Amino acid sequence: MRILLALISLLSIPAFAVTVPTYRDLKPSTQKMVEYQAFANLAASNSTTVEFNNSGPTSAAATVLSSFDAQPDVPRVITITPGGSTGSVAACDLVVSGTDILNNAISETLSFADNQATVETSLKAFKTVSSVSFPANCEDSGFAANWNIGVGESIGLKRCMDYAGHIFFSTLNGAKEGTAPTMVADASVVSLNVADFNGSMNGSNDFELLFFQNFRCVR
Repeated sequence: MRILLALISLLSIPAFAVTVPTYRDLKPSTQKMVEYQAFANLAASNSTTVEFNNSGPTSAAATVLSSFDAQPDVPRVITITPGGSTGSVAACDLVVSGTDILNNAISETLSFADNQATVETSLKAFKTVSSVSFPANCEDSGFAANWNIGVGESIGLKRCMDYAGHIFFSTLNGAKEGTAPTMVADASVVSLNVADFNGSMNGSNDFELLFFQNFRCVR
């Protein structure tokens, strides 16, 4: 019995642990880390990818679009371009709703002027678009405008950066790009962190991005 108790006592002694110093602050919010993100076969920007020539409001009443031709290939900025008889376009604010790369619900307001025929582009990168809301009186009598919803050049990042200059480098089909992407950073909102690559997005080129994330995304 004494031998058994001795064995049990020995087995209960914790193994000697070796602590290896990591020389880093234990508070993630104060750290930086090189983050890797890959993008395969990025499609070119296109003004009609999500919706082509939608008639939009057909009366003075508010209108909500909730069915679309397609979704973005990757999280990226959204474009809206009035077409058709743009003399029907009235000054109004459209609200784009959807999700970001982390599947959080997001929305953004795009403002249009009377008779506008030029594109407006979101700042946020949308993984999906669930609706585009037109307020009342967004078109004048005649209601002859068409609305195209597409995707822009800027691609959404999966983490937040403190500064746009916190880009390490990017690659195009495995080769380092000589010109770095144009970056936009936001310290806490992931959908506002985007990259516009220098190389051509043509549906077949692959890109990689290495950047310094800040561990501070809150949504």
